[in-house]
Amino acid sequence: MGVAMVLCASLTGPALAQSSPDESSSLSPAGAVDRLAAQHQACNRLASQPWPLSAMARRALLQQLEAARPQCVTHPGFLASLGGLWLEEGEPSQALIWLERALLLDPGHLGAQADLALALAAMGQPVAVESLIREWRHRTDVPLPLRQRLLASKGYSPAEGLGAARLGREQAHDGRWVRVIEATLLTGYESNLDHSPKLTELTLTHPSGPIEQPLETPLVPRKGIATTADLSWQMAQSPVAGRIWRLGVNVGARSAPGEHKTDWHHLQVAASGSQQWGPWRAQVELGSTWIGGSLNEPYRLLRTSLTGERNALGCRLRVAAEAESRTQQTTFIADGNAYSLLWSSQCPLNGSNHWVAGVAVRASVDLPDHAERVGGIQRLWSLGAKLAGNLAGQDRLDVNLRVSRIRDDTGYSVYLEDNARRQMLQTQLSLEWARPIALKGWASAEALVQLQAMRQRSNLALFRFDVVTAYGGLRWAW
Repeated sequence: MGVAMVLCASLTGPALAQSSPDESSSLSPAGAVDRLAAQHQACNRLASQPWPLSAMARRALLQQLEAARPQCVTHPGFLASLGGLWLEEGEPSQALIWLERALLLDPGHLGAQADLALALAAMGQPVAVESLIREWRHRTDVPLPLRQRLLASKGYSPAEGLGAARLGREQAHDGRWVRVIEATLLTGYESNLDHSPKLTELTLTHPSGPIEQPLETPLVPRKGIATTADLSWQMAQSPVAGRIWRLGVNVGARSAPGEHKTDWHHLQVAASGSQQWGPWRAQVELGSTWIGGSLNEPYRLLRTSLTGERNALGCRLRVAAEAESRTQQTTFIADGNAYSLLWSSQCPLNGSNHWVAGVAVRASVDLPDHAERVGGIQRLWSLGAKLAGNLAGQDRLDVNLRVSRIRDDTGYSVYLEDNARRQMLQTQLSLEWARPIALKGWASAEALVQLQAMRQRSNLALFRFDVVTAYGGLRWAW
């Protein structure tokens, strides 16, 4: 809901001052009244802060309100704002706790009423929204953005951050585009910059038997310090409730001072449109990516996807169909078209509304443009798991595990393992720790630590490798 913040004035102020029990008991009656008044004003300022425009800023504000909650637990506006932020985070059950308490203190709070109905709808109980729409039908004191949001309440999608307040802001801006820029700069170490196997010889197939052929130049993983930079620019517009248009550009690069041949860069442009029908949301996305580097031949990816998702029982369920065309700059025989089906689910953990667990399954087939492509048709299956949530204080942890199996339909080479079909099993574990920090001029800044381990095994030694990476740096948005 973040409707409470939209209905309040955009004010900012310092965090609540906290005093010890001994200190409070020594105050005179007049001093106690003054302290309570100051505390109430501080709760007002926190509840009236501008609505955050990015997920990073939203989480930072949520942490700030959670820290002040013990002192503001009797302030209805504060509790309504807190509930709205949890709703935007895709945690309707957590939002219900504070929205219901806000309405117990102030039954007439319009923002809390709307967000409570939307939270119940997100949990599979749409009756509250329908009742509120009927109740507000002839009222003249309900703000237009809030009324429109409820009438199109079927457009509510916590996973996309489209709560009542945010969409209300977009409608209040007469459909103008909203812009978000995000930048990430990381420095760290990689044990295998070029994902190379470690080989001193190859076993070649020969009619008279296997031949151990020493490599003139042994293959050894290149390791060292590297820096990655990523910059994204995104725009979104909601011309009517439940419909959103997006446009984005992303550029990224990695530079390894000691191994510049392993440097790479990419550019991605994408556009999408989504529409809500009841509990369902559909999205179409078109995108193009250009990838290049010294060791790898530059290539281009054209991608189209159609996604359907809905929220049920507090979970987000998603199914998607994707098509991708790959074009090499020079080696045209390697061109191909891949088609994928994806199913995923993301749910809050039982007993903890601060943590979310997810699982995803993908099946893909990569069809070559030319019959002479090595390996022919390639098939991929992958299974992924995700765990994300808030640690103590303002820390946030995101852990992902993915296992992929890739197999060619035809033999890779008559010189390797009697023309065996290539098979690869890839296991990847990644961890990201983030904490909001205060940087002058950057209100939405985070400190980051990223760790990753990847292992690829194959029946062909040429495609086996291991890599471990560790990066640290900053991410900020404006």
